[in-house]
Amino acid sequence: MKNLVCKYKDKVLESGRETILCGIVNVTPDSFSDGGKWYGTDKAVNRAMELIKAGAKMIDIGGESTRPGSTYVEIEEEKNRVVPVIKKLKKMTDVPLSIDTWKADVAEAAIEAGVDFVNDITGFIGDPKMAEVVGKSDVGAILMFNPKIARPNHKSSANFPPFGGVGAFTDEELKSFEEMDIVEVMKKYLSKSISLAEKNGIERERIMLDPGIGFALTKRENLKLIDKIDVLREMGCFIFLGVSRKRFITNILTENSIDVDASKEEGFENRDEASAALTTIAAYKGVEVLRVHTMKHHFLAKLVADSVRLNELIEDVNFKPYSL
Repeated sequence: MKNLVCKYKDKVLESGRETILCGIVNVTPDSFSDGGKWYGTDKAVNRAMELIKAGAKMIDIGGESTRPGSTYVEIEEEKNRVVPVIKKLKKMTDVPLSIDTWKADVAEAAIEAGVDFVNDITGFIGDPKMAEVVGKSDVGAILMFNPKIARPNHKSSANFPPFGGVGAFTDEELKSFEEMDIVEVMKKYLSKSISLAEKNGIERERIMLDPGIGFALTKRENLKLIDKIDVLREMGCFIFLGVSRKRFITNILTENSIDVDASKEEGFENRDEASAALTTIAAYKGVEVLRVHTMKHHFLAKLVADSVRLNELIEDVNFKPYSL
């Protein structure tokens, strides 16, 4: 496995090391996973610090829900939600912060507030100004494959709100995407994202790639993109993967008569334990960054998986006999 680097500001991350857990902080009243639990500056900051204390080495801050059925948040409102959180956290921690937005104006305000990465769920395609805004800064970029934009007429896209990107692909390209294998669609989409980045002075060493798990994909397509995740590393960039609490996970559990009712503790636990199973797989595959809602299950999962993957680097131990 080729070792890669990811640069942001004056910092450098290296692949081939422990998987980084990126804690999610939704500063929204309508998130699918936490229902506005961290909505408000103080609540969001406290949640971020809890995640860091529990093992998060990165925090992703979002001010707009992008779940199926979500609604557009006006730019000024989104800024008002996230900028105060970023400013407070920059005074409290050195852990890198990312802003989860596809809007250039929000990203620009977040960069001014001190954010370290821009996490764009459209991969620079939704807002034509985004690549330029990030290119003028020294922050890193997380570019996601967005199947909603690539296949706007696909059945799986119907429940998702628009994310811009009109005219980014020709009618011929969009038509070809409808019939193409999902891995190939992802590669073509992200190749365009990387091209936009490079045209704006953002080299691949500043980029992480996200396969867009849970966004307008079928159950099988989600699973296939996880299985073929190494394709992203072959494109020369770090991998940023978010699978925590995605619908295809709850579908697998439901099909096997396992409780996933989020209103009950057991249902929530089952979703997180199943999500952590994917963390084990991803960490073993060497995925550099995993975006997760909680630390408890995911930290244990990645700890064991990292130990297997990095076995040649760990200190060896001779175990004593069990005492009776």
